[in-house]
Amino acid sequence: MAGSSEIEVTRPNRKELAIRLGVVQREAADLGIPSVVIIEGLDGSGKGRLLNKLILEIDARAYDIYSTHASDLPSRDYPLLWRMWNHTPVDGKLQFFDRSAYYLALDAWADGNLDAEGFDRYMEDLRQFEKQLADNGTLLLKILLTVSKKEQAKRFRKYEKNPKTAWRVTSKDWRRNRQYREYLKQARSMMEATGQPFAPWKEIRTDDLKEAAIELYETVIAAFETAVAARKKVAARKQPARRWVSYKGPDHLAQVDLTGRLERDHYKKLLKKRQKEINDLAHQIHEHRIPVVMAYCGWDAAGKGGCIKRLLQGVDPRSFSVVPIGAPTKLELSHHYLWRFWRVLPPRGKITILDRSWYGRVLVERVEALCSNKEWQRAYDEINVMERHLADFGTVVIKFWLHIDQDTQLERFQARAANPFKQWKITDEDWRNRKKFPRYEQAVNEMIERTDTPYAPWTIVPANCKMTARIQTLDTFIGAVKSALKGR
Repeated sequence: MAGSSEIEVTRPNRKELAIRLGVVQREAADLGIPSVVIIEGLDGSGKGRLLNKLILEIDARAYDIYSTHASDLPSRDYPLLWRMWNHTPVDGKLQFFDRSAYYLALDAWADGNLDAEGFDRYMEDLRQFEKQLADNGTLLLKILLTVSKKEQAKRFRKYEKNPKTAWRVTSKDWRRNRQYREYLKQARSMMEATGQPFAPWKEIRTDDLKEAAIELYETVIAAFETAVAARKKVAARKQPARRWVSYKGPDHLAQVDLTGRLERDHYKKLLKKRQKEINDLAHQIHEHRIPVVMAYCGWDAAGKGGCIKRLLQGVDPRSFSVVPIGAPTKLELSHHYLWRFWRVLPPRGKITILDRSWYGRVLVERVEALCSNKEWQRAYDEINVMERHLADFGTVVIKFWLHIDQDTQLERFQARAANPFKQWKITDEDWRNRKKFPRYEQAVNEMIERTDTPYAPWTIVPANCKMTARIQTLDTFIGAVKSALKGR
């Protein structure tokens, strides 16, 4: 039109967009931003082709791709989120999920193996999982690729005609085509239930794959640009001082009677009887495929190692693993703090024993100011969410706090220092921690107050007498496993 002031806007082509994505991804990597891009989609929607285009200009060393398959039988021995946690990225790395736990839940629902209540519970678990990653600074973006029912069937028939691609189409794919309307409705319901400002969903129609590729590029680029701007803003902000926050709640440790003692002869009889029962229970744990995770926490020199040793005497070593938890490594520090614990959780039928645990976040990391106040304060909810997810899966979660008084601890420290064969057990750090006993008492009491739940209760064990502590931990294990077996 003559005299028109309108300017025609030229849309970037795919090559230009690929280069832009490579640039902004490298900027995110330089800022140490971990990134997760989940690509879900209907069968035949072109997930593989579009993902291949998306990584065109990204350095192959900068990303990983994990393809989730319902047919991966070993993974079924672990909770739903185990696969997700095991593939969360290190700082600065990009993790693609070619399908994810969302697909597993949708697939189970479509096959009638997951009812509405179970589906909703998984969606809540995924919301909480994503919140934990986002709170830790992870960029999260979720894509649902859709295609019309007619185009889906057309692509299936095209694949079937080619001997090289015929394997890609199964009876299950055609079943999903028949379920098209109900499946897509459930997928969109899933998006509505789990879309959050920090973990948004984007639906992209793929009947036209060229247009879909452009929209996919633009969506991912926008997410990275937003994350980069936010990280720069945080980096420029002055961080608050890590002041000590006192706990004013109930004193759970003060209620523990530390005066009880067992006579050695009586202890030996009880120990022999309990160990025989534990050996029998270990076989039942294996037979009924019950996962068991035990967290031994307590004061330095409280006797955690001795309790663990008495629990495992006579038990088939193939049925359990003992994981000592020390200071996190450089690799572990580049992940969310819970990552290293998800990696060692037991599969069905096995026992995992943690010598110290994820509670280090609200104990040593709090007292020693190794994390911010905001980080340890939100950790109570994060830990409760994780333990509830494990319990919902059928995991028996047992948690001990071995409690001793300061005089007993001093005696044991001095005895270790005087014994050449036990001097390795006492370190400068143990003595430093002892000087902060009052603060650790506050942290322990708040930990118990905030994370003692019906599905993962704390057992506070009086441990001034080592023999008393050993029998009580064995009795607690026996009672928890028997309770779990009753429901089988």
